[in-house]
Amino acid sequence: MSGPSSPLTLDARVASRVHPGLTIDATIRLGDEIGVLFGPSGAGKSTLLRLLAGLVRPDSGLVTLAGETLFDSARGVDVPLRRRRIGMIFQDDLLFPHLDVAGNVGFGLAGTIRADRERRVAEVAASCGIASLLGRHVETLSGGERQRVGLARALAPRPRLLLCDEPVSALDLPGRRTLLDRLRAVQRAEGMPVLYVTHSPSEAITLGTRLFLLDGGRLVAEGPPAEVLAGTRRAEFLHLEGVRNVFSGRVAGHGEGREWTRLDLDGGTSLIAAYVDAPPGAAVSVEVDGDDVLLAAGPVAGLSARNQVEGRVEAIAVHGREAEVVVMVGGLRWLVGTLASTPDVLALAPGRSVHLVIKARSVRVEYSLD
Repeated sequence: MSGPSSPLTLDARVASRVHPGLTIDATIRLGDEIGVLFGPSGAGKSTLLRLLAGLVRPDSGLVTLAGETLFDSARGVDVPLRRRRIGMIFQDDLLFPHLDVAGNVGFGLAGTIRADRERRVAEVAASCGIASLLGRHVETLSGGERQRVGLARALAPRPRLLLCDEPVSALDLPGRRTLLDRLRAVQRAEGMPVLYVTHSPSEAITLGTRLFLLDGGRLVAEGPPAEVLAGTRRAEFLHLEGVRNVFSGRVAGHGEGREWTRLDLDGGTSLIAAYVDAPPGAAVSVEVDGDDVLLAAGPVAGLSARNQVEGRVEAIAVHGREAEVVVMVGGLRWLVGTLASTPDVLALAPGRSVHLVIKARSVRVEYSLD
């Protein structure tokens, strides 16, 4: 996490009675990174985002961003939403139907010089992968395209904080992967804190560097996502069922007889999958279940599995009889589900080398919409 000297740091302590059964009472500190707000339905995640944004006034607390006080109940400070320079994207993209894509992206730049506005619209459109859509009417866009337009609109006024309320929950696999890739890229480019709400454990672990676990309106745990989710004693978080690895990539080529296809993932890794009827260069989304990945201390000879990929252990989360191992391969973060004894058997530890063993038929491929 960024230290006190980070130019864009969110420091917030808010309390607010939402209804008789829910009171928000949370403290969050976030630097130029992606923080994940995680918790069961009704925990108050969306309400907390609205309190931070200024859409809802807290009963008490203090919110500062980049050293500026946005809310202070003790001193009567409550900066209006329009002056807070906070961007937001939601499940519903909330695009303006009477404006084209360029008009939507540039909406928050009203009052700026036209040339500057057009330059910024072009810049964020390129970052979000929508440069070719600027002249389109929003009703002609796919769900994934609409959400990327929403992201570009939120980024255009150069916000100091981006709040994301489950923006990919209604998208298909390619749409989710594309938006998350763009979000990660623009966060690095803009160097601002991002607070992201999700119900997906695998999304939380692969996207975020810090997880805030909210339960009944209160933060009950905070830290690296895999460790927080594995350490909680709430039954629904005791194990990460259905952990998936989802990446973007392109078809690199095919084997003789249409038996297999080589895929180049965005991040430097190549995988062999069962034959995909797509030409070389076609954009795809690639999914591998964490439970379908085997771990080995080194290369293994005599296996039918077509993929053996070397990486480095980033984190290990053991809980009961199970464990999740987070492995960095190039620029990609993989999640592997295994037995609790496996890290000891293989002498795994953060920073140690490990090989991922993946069968070709465990690599599922979907065509990208873009």
